[in-house]
Amino acid sequence: MADFIKDTLEKVPGVDPRVGQRMTTFSGLNNGPAETAARIAGLVQPKDQVDDCPYYTGNFGQVLPAPGHPLNVGGIPSQADTILLEKQQAFDRSKICERIVHPCGSSAFGHFQVTKDISHLTRADFLQPGKKTPTYTRFSTVTYGREFPDQGRNPRGFATKFYTADGNYDLVGLNWPVFFVRDPMQGPDNIRSQQRNPKSFLLDFNAWFDFLSQVPESNHAGLMLMSDYATPKGWIHMSGYGCHTFAMVNANGERHYVKFHWECHQKKEQFNHDETLRIQGIDPDYSKRELFELIENGGEAKWTMSIQVMKPEEVPNLDFDPFDVTKVWPRAQFPLQEVGVLTLNRNPEDYHRDVEQAAFSPGSLVPGIELSPDTLLQWRAFFYRDAQYYRLGSANIHQIPVNCPFMSKYHSPDNFNGNMRIDANHGGKPQYHPNSYSTTMNSSMTKRRAPGFDPAVAEAPFQVANNVMSRHSYWKHEGDPCEYNQVRELYQRVMTDAQRSNLHRNTAELLRFADGIVQKNYLTQLYAIDPNYAKSIYELLPKHDGYTLDEVADASKTAHLVNKDPAFYSPDKNSMFMGMPFKKTAPTGKQASGTTA
Repeated sequence: MADFIKDTLEKVPGVDPRVGQRMTTFSGLNNGPAETAARIAGLVQPKDQVDDCPYYTGNFGQVLPAPGHPLNVGGIPSQADTILLEKQQAFDRSKICERIVHPCGSSAFGHFQVTKDISHLTRADFLQPGKKTPTYTRFSTVTYGREFPDQGRNPRGFATKFYTADGNYDLVGLNWPVFFVRDPMQGPDNIRSQQRNPKSFLLDFNAWFDFLSQVPESNHAGLMLMSDYATPKGWIHMSGYGCHTFAMVNANGERHYVKFHWECHQKKEQFNHDETLRIQGIDPDYSKRELFELIENGGEAKWTMSIQVMKPEEVPNLDFDPFDVTKVWPRAQFPLQEVGVLTLNRNPEDYHRDVEQAAFSPGSLVPGIELSPDTLLQWRAFFYRDAQYYRLGSANIHQIPVNCPFMSKYHSPDNFNGNMRIDANHGGKPQYHPNSYSTTMNSSMTKRRAPGFDPAVAEAPFQVANNVMSRHSYWKHEGDPCEYNQVRELYQRVMTDAQRSNLHRNTAELLRFADGIVQKNYLTQLYAIDPNYAKSIYELLPKHDGYTLDEVADASKTAHLVNKDPAFYSPDKNSMFMGMPFKKTAPTGKQASGTTA
């Protein structure tokens, strides 16, 4: 038989000689990204791919003759050794650009199963009763580098990609329900304040507290950062939140606003300050290791998705701003409603391909889930995707298997070319539209066809604050003492005595590294929240250079006005009709179809 195959391959042109190569599909030479994505998500193959090739080769298929003997002339490596050159060149380029935020993390595949009927709220296909959707979830620390101990004091990212029939939906959030800023202009500043000092490259706690002292609304998340919420006992022992307000739209075009919650099935646990320091020294990969080993040993981790729901007509009568990501929705007023369960039960095959190159964006939406008038969310929907295009070096990141919308019922992008484009690109369709070949043209003059458009998936219209372009903000709390109401409630009522004690100690341990002026300004913000909050930390500090507690108390009377300029306050205090729906009217005269009033 072997002689027959050999004879055939020698004499009959066109016969596929790649028997050995087809044995080895790990490199993906024989699979498209959708096939690979379906495999690594566990839908078509229960176990990881195994490289069963009999020989090592170079990138372009040349078999390697030896593992440790380069071509050389009298011991001097030769430029003629193309295998050695390729190996070194590939090694030199083996690390890609690190994420600006959320660089340190790990992931798992799984599925999301809908357990409750919310079809009256959303037409999203994957949220219909009984639906089961493959998922990918990445956990992370936010501000320091890829090698940062994942038990360090930091916010934690909780991002889930749903591979739905309508394309990928990314729910990107944190392990607490609020963020530090609501203004897109301050987004980079917030992250820079929690990154290493650009001069010394040291952790910069002076910058941490200085930023918090200058942005009153940041101290809700600031309290979370200094509490034990910022040191959860691994990824699997923390809950998650979508943080921002999103919109759900049902089949009738009716709009509701929602907050997403992930409630942990595992015991919710946190490390205290001393435990965190010990674990970081023993095992800086504690969180990554725990998740990986749990799944590798046949276990799984689960979270229940719940939502809070608000009708648009409720918005104007609230005493808080529902689109302000530095605020929460009171659960007594907007109770949690169960949606379904997320189960993580499959580890990635390869960290670089499946974790390092994973890309998320709040702009990855599906019909039935839309953005709210949250200014920061609207901006994040753009810049997250832009950051991934830069980091991964191409706009074709959808061809990386973990990012591939492999469950989508349609896929025909009108974006062409670019680095690493490996498919049929335009696929023979016109690279412009409108054109004469679209399926929506219904032309009988040609057999050629091109994709069309579906107006049914258009977003539901809603009102914005006004039609005036300016730099005014529209935040309800800006320049008002009510800025501290929710964080005061968290400190005084929600936290226990033990949690407050840990908060005080954690804060003092790091605030002692800050300059005296920063200490004073930060304690001023805390005093405005609760005098005991500031006093307790003041008493734990080893010294108080250049300020007294009385000066802190006096300054706290105007703490809410720090860096607030009335020239940019909302010109219309009744602007909270923002986000209200309005109905389409029938087109008249020269109005285009679908024009709204």
